[in-house]
Amino acid sequence: MRERENKFKFWQSPSNLLRSAPDNSDHPFALPTFCTTGPEGVPRPRIVVLRAVDAAITELRCYTDRRSVKAEHLAAGSEGSYLFWDPDTSLQVMAGGPTHWAPEDEARNAFRKLPKHGRKAYATVSAPGTKVPHPTSGLPEDWDERQVADTDYAIHHFGILITRLRWADVLHLDRQGNTRMTGSRSDGGDWYWEWAIP
Repeated sequence: MRERENKFKFWQSPSNLLRSAPDNSDHPFALPTFCTTGPEGVPRPRIVVLRAVDAAITELRCYTDRRSVKAEHLAAGSEGSYLFWDPDTSLQVMAGGPTHWAPEDEARNAFRKLPKHGRKAYATVSAPGTKVPHPTSGLPEDWDERQVADTDYAIHHFGILITRLRWADVLHLDRQGNTRMTGSRSDGGDWYWEWAIP
């Protein structure tokens, strides 16, 4: 029983950090690294904005362009994994699992709430990663003059990725000795935690 309480206490700090991150752009967990793997087996990490975390820490959400490389990787069978780091508490959290698109109506509702500047990442004329002869934002030339309604076309590029967590790894760095715990869960199940060598 005491061992279970110790694991619960160790998980409290990272779980609180995860729950509070989506509501605070200055939060250390607000901009995690999200990684997918392509068919060639090479991992591709990139920074995303953490948009939502459920209360049980079983699902993470981020926004992305449906034309992006990460979308191609996921369509080819890759899972999604996240890396979080908080320098103030010296906590590292890795977590991942199967990743799928949120329902279309959820994505559309979220997009409609985005201000014009928040739509830029999904409004490029060509897909992200398209090769060009010179530096460019990729946005339409008249972007600055457009009203918000004139950017609605980007809704077709916008999507919400939901990662259903099936594993997690929490590492606390400490000069007195690092501590690590790994977690696993079946779909719909509770977390099962085990201590691990850091």
